[in-house]
Amino acid sequence: MQSNPFNNLPKINKIDAINILRRPISEVKLLADYYKAVFHLANFPCEESEVALLDFIKHDCEKLEYKIAKRKAIEVLANFGCKKAIQTIAEFLENDDDYLVETVIWSLAKLKCNDIDIINKICSKLYKQFNNKRVVIQTLTHLGVRKEIDMIRSLSRDKQTSNGVKGASFAALIKLAGEEDKLTDLKKFLRLSNQNDRHCAVQDIINAGHLSVLPDLIKAPLSPSFKLQAIDSLWINEVVLCENINLLNCIDSVVFDDPRNIDTLEVNNFNKDLSFLIEQLFHTDFNRCYHSIKELLKFPLDKVLYYLNNNWDRAKSDYGAIYFFINVYKLLLDQQLYDDLLLDKVGFLLSNNWPDYMKFKSSAIQILGCLNENKFYNNMIYFSDESHTPYWKNRYTALLVLQNKQINIKNKFAKLFLNDSHRFVRFKAKEIST
Repeated sequence: MQSNPFNNLPKINKIDAINILRRPISEVKLLADYYKAVFHLANFPCEESEVALLDFIKHDCEKLEYKIAKRKAIEVLANFGCKKAIQTIAEFLENDDDYLVETVIWSLAKLKCNDIDIINKICSKLYKQFNNKRVVIQTLTHLGVRKEIDMIRSLSRDKQTSNGVKGASFAALIKLAGEEDKLTDLKKFLRLSNQNDRHCAVQDIINAGHLSVLPDLIKAPLSPSFKLQAIDSLWINEVVLCENINLLNCIDSVVFDDPRNIDTLEVNNFNKDLSFLIEQLFHTDFNRCYHSIKELLKFPLDKVLYYLNNNWDRAKSDYGAIYFFINVYKLLLDQQLYDDLLLDKVGFLLSNNWPDYMKFKSSAIQILGCLNENKFYNNMIYFSDESHTPYWKNRYTALLVLQNKQINIKNKFAKLFLNDSHRFVRFKAKEIST
């Protein structure tokens, strides 16, 4: 789940959204209203919404705001599974807006287009100057189109090809041609210096469809969100053990997210100064953050706690930094080092001030379970209620904390989760309660 600034705008109902989309440009005060209308219409999948979106994308306008709204409308139609939109959407494959073409190609994959003429037009992008051949290869992989395997293999070997295109090519060769030796190449891509390339590698591993890469993936210096997405996508069997890999052990490892178990990459010019290391926790590259925590743990821990507390007010307005700060607090707590303000910090992070999907909520639940068992138990009804705790990772985390408690207590509370909508939460609840 991703944040979107339009989530903070007043809600628009279906009728108002449709009326905005039907309004001529001359009558629209702000062109951004089109995007806003499309965004909110995504919440109302129905025939009427589909017709309004289809009518909207048929019009042309060179204004950037209109183009962005059109791309979003095509994406929404694809997410609706609107098969009747395929032909209309495909008409934009030759558009001069590459971003629109990318959205079109992605949407045709999402809609599982099987029209041979349209597929041939998609294939032709591999032979032209096109900025995003990665999305073309991903689409052909998703649709099971094997006719361009030779071209894809050529791209995978071309020294001028970007890592993103190479990774997608490896995934295609694995999935479409059974070339499992390319799994080694994909594993290597998890250790590329550029974080975006590592992110792309996760999607390529998902597309390749091989569970065997999971042990390497969960140790990679990446956000746990990407890892959980991969586990959820790759684990198609309703069993806990598959290919000698234990599903729950994999999830547990990602949820705990102990930096000492992450295979971090070396970073050039990396200071070993305490102030520098704390500053690195604000970095957007997870590798630098994990690497910093490993170095921080080499210092006297009371000094680390002091520096964390001194920078907390700055960190708490940066949700990325919060995640790593709270994880260091968690590691210090494991060594029985904390102060009275830690519980206040946990309360702040678990409050309704933050959406449930924020990464740090899971760590805050873990700290609460160690720091104040009574508060933790009192919150179990809240943690097990999907209307209050919609992100499955947080419900799973509550169970993970519960697992180490007294047997009569953990059995009692685990039963609250046995009918959870997410299979991983149900698996964990069953493991604890039996």
